[in-house]
Amino acid sequence: MRSASTLSVSTLSAWAKSDREGGSLSLVRHLADSAAVAGLVWDQWLPRRMKQTIGAGLPDGVTDGRVLLCWLAGVHDIGKLSPAFACQVPALAEVMHDKGLSLRHTPSNRKALPHGLAGQVALEHFLKGKGWGTKVAQTYSVVVGSHHGKPPTRAESRGAASQIALLGDGEWQRCREELLAFVTESTGAQSRLSKWAKIPLSLQSQVLLTAAVIVSDWIASNQDLFPLDSSRESETAAAQAWKTLGLPSPWVPSGETTGPTLFRERFGLPDTATIRPLQQECLRLAELMPEPGLMIVEAPMGEGKTEAALLTAEILARRFGLGGIFVALPTMATSNAMFDRVHQWVSHLPDSAGSMFLAHGKAALNPTFARLRHRGFASIGVDCDDQGVVAHAWYAGKKGPLANIVVGTIDQVLRGALKARHVMLRHLALANKIVVVDEVHAADAYMSTYLCRCLEWLGAYRVPVVLMSATLPPAQRNSLIEAYQRGASAGEMIDVIPPPQSYPSVTVWPAVEAPAQIASSGRSMDVQIERIDDDLDDVVALVHDSLRDGGTVAIVCNTVTRAQQTFHALLTDGEFGSEELLLLHSRFVSAHRALLEERLRLLLGPPDKANRPTRFIVVGTQVIEQSLDIDVDLLITDLAPIDLLLQRIGRLHRHTRKTRPHRLLAPRCLVRGADWSNPVPIPVRGSVAVYGAARLLRAAAVLGRQSDALIRIPDQVPVLVADGYADSFVAPAGWETAIETAEVEWREYTAAQHERARAYLLSHPYGEEPTLRGWLAAAAPDDVEGAGGQAQVRDAEDTIEAIVVRREGDNVYALGEVAGYGGQLIPTEGPPSPGFAKALAACTIRLPAMLTNYRRMDAAIKTLEQNYYPGWQQSPWLAGELVLELDETGSAAVGGHRLRYDDPLGLVIESTV
Repeated sequence: MRSASTLSVSTLSAWAKSDREGGSLSLVRHLADSAAVAGLVWDQWLPRRMKQTIGAGLPDGVTDGRVLLCWLAGVHDIGKLSPAFACQVPALAEVMHDKGLSLRHTPSNRKALPHGLAGQVALEHFLKGKGWGTKVAQTYSVVVGSHHGKPPTRAESRGAASQIALLGDGEWQRCREELLAFVTESTGAQSRLSKWAKIPLSLQSQVLLTAAVIVSDWIASNQDLFPLDSSRESETAAAQAWKTLGLPSPWVPSGETTGPTLFRERFGLPDTATIRPLQQECLRLAELMPEPGLMIVEAPMGEGKTEAALLTAEILARRFGLGGIFVALPTMATSNAMFDRVHQWVSHLPDSAGSMFLAHGKAALNPTFARLRHRGFASIGVDCDDQGVVAHAWYAGKKGPLANIVVGTIDQVLRGALKARHVMLRHLALANKIVVVDEVHAADAYMSTYLCRCLEWLGAYRVPVVLMSATLPPAQRNSLIEAYQRGASAGEMIDVIPPPQSYPSVTVWPAVEAPAQIASSGRSMDVQIERIDDDLDDVVALVHDSLRDGGTVAIVCNTVTRAQQTFHALLTDGEFGSEELLLLHSRFVSAHRALLEERLRLLLGPPDKANRPTRFIVVGTQVIEQSLDIDVDLLITDLAPIDLLLQRIGRLHRHTRKTRPHRLLAPRCLVRGADWSNPVPIPVRGSVAVYGAARLLRAAAVLGRQSDALIRIPDQVPVLVADGYADSFVAPAGWETAIETAEVEWREYTAAQHERARAYLLSHPYGEEPTLRGWLAAAAPDDVEGAGGQAQVRDAEDTIEAIVVRREGDNVYALGEVAGYGGQLIPTEGPPSPGFAKALAACTIRLPAMLTNYRRMDAAIKTLEQNYYPGWQQSPWLAGELVLELDETGSAAVGGHRLRYDDPLGLVIESTV
């Protein structure tokens, strides 16, 4: 875009834009800078597929797409040339007034016309003056109106044109028209306007262009990159700024190897290593897919689904021009573990992946990510690690998911379907990648509402998606496929995908051929299912007898309280030493839980990585069933929904071992957590609160139907899951009334979940509204770091997270679990050292919902806020954090309850106060 000095309107030279530091930038120069940056964003940052999506439907395709982006970036702040905006800096407003732009009084209602909305009105008026129809012009002008992350509503758009006093007519309008004409000519859009006049932008293009304009604006507004230098040219300045910023280019896989060779090279395996049948099938189908689509991989743990997904992503990125991968998992803990695995894969790529990002609230505490981020900040975009990847400094907060390789919690993907400011950046982050969602079965009805809507949008962008699960109910599989299809076909259902006929299985849409029979690479085994009493004394006696000759046992409970009670009974029994017992659940401080998980992996992990003890018992909650690669000789579990119970069985005899204790040679799963003496089993109250009686009774019925009480793994997995989630479930004789009552309650509960989810659910990517106007009406509360977004896409009560410390008299000490600083005196009047502060930040715990529900939330926060340490406010790791302060006995009173933090038990709720 050429220099603004050729403009004939003298008033424009007086125009200035205020900035945070109190200086000023020429509006004309900022628009020129933004247009120049947009060109670099297009040329060097957007992947090939993204350019094709934006250019689709335009006469000259991607060529037109580049011009369009530069033009929209070049006019995005045109609304600042209005009285409503100009009045903010009196000294500059006076100069403008003297130059002919009348501005004698500050408008009392200037906030009624934000400059984004003013720009939308100005651009629409400009295009209509060029002969454009209103409907088409609105699809372009709304990008300008949305460039601060929230499109105007329909009512705001309709009423804006009447705000003449705020918008400015006469000389104001003439100046805007001339500046628009100048930008249009300078960006090359002048010759294209007549071609675009009959082509409305799709909703998807509006979203992506808005996001790209936001990115361009943010970069061009950075005064470190664009200093206040009146002599510089925008093109030269933009090129230098881009070089200084050093944003890595999109990942472009070369695809020189395929199949077994690709498998061995990417995971550093010896030449003798063989690819598993499931992995081979995923790679084969990825090469055959005629266009980007959906792949669902269902297989038991140990089949290499993660490796298959990464290799599939590499093939699809190469074939269809995507620039990265987004791997989503259920929890922070599983995301942390996956980040290390993905980083190892990246280290073996022949082509630089460019940038990585860990997307969750505690990412800064992950050692691998912290190391990459340190290098990224040390030299912006220049210093990479040995694998050519960097956690670039620019990718932070809302910009983080824009990095090329992203690993994070599933809510980071679900928020692509959440009405929230800057959600278009989420779309830009997802639409340029292959999206992989692991353990997709973990999404409940509430989260599934967001997941399906997100799949609609990904389908509309034709983003390749890989969904992975050990067990998927048929109805859930169908809803996921249908959601993606709706997005890809503008709401029309176009294919019926037959259910898989084998297990493991790979389902692909668009279908390329009949589903293949995939052999399982693991061992088949017959698991003996036995029902046992729930009495703790009986459970302890059973464990005694089972481990008489040694062995390992996992006891999985549905609630933390049950897990703590079971562990305490084993610990106080006296038969087992503390070194033979381990408790794992969500109520340990983060640092402590990480140590426990690491210890568990070292003891019960794969044979080549673990030092297996002679005798060991792990008691835990659902954290054991998610992505922990451990192997036990005996499983004792609470009754759970059939798919989750099968997940837990996946830890039983998981690895091939030369020897197991003679008494535990046959795999056995003992099911407790219910009163089995009744004609109809009665699940314990805590399990019903977590899962609902309907799914528990169904699971009990499905297990009871097995002849000889045996389950054949993996062959029977899909049959059992389908039975447990069948629409027309056949209840055992005498169970009909109990199951029907439970079913009614479950249907009402899931319906309520779906209804609550719709409160902030983004609209479909197709429908009656052709523009982004009103797209985010009634949006979720804004949160810079997005924590509020996580709360909206998960159906959970508000909870409080606090750093746990211990007070003795006037001194405050770190817990013993604080890595490197356990038991040390903590400064409170001054800031702790950066290393100490970071270690404390990892010593957080999320208080149980019963302590922080709507009746107790305010009181609980008030209690925690009393533990205020002035020195902590000087530390970026600790400022603003709540503190749970334990007394000399390790106790505290919060939310009407007395709590105690116990080393082996974690946070214990002792009593009410």
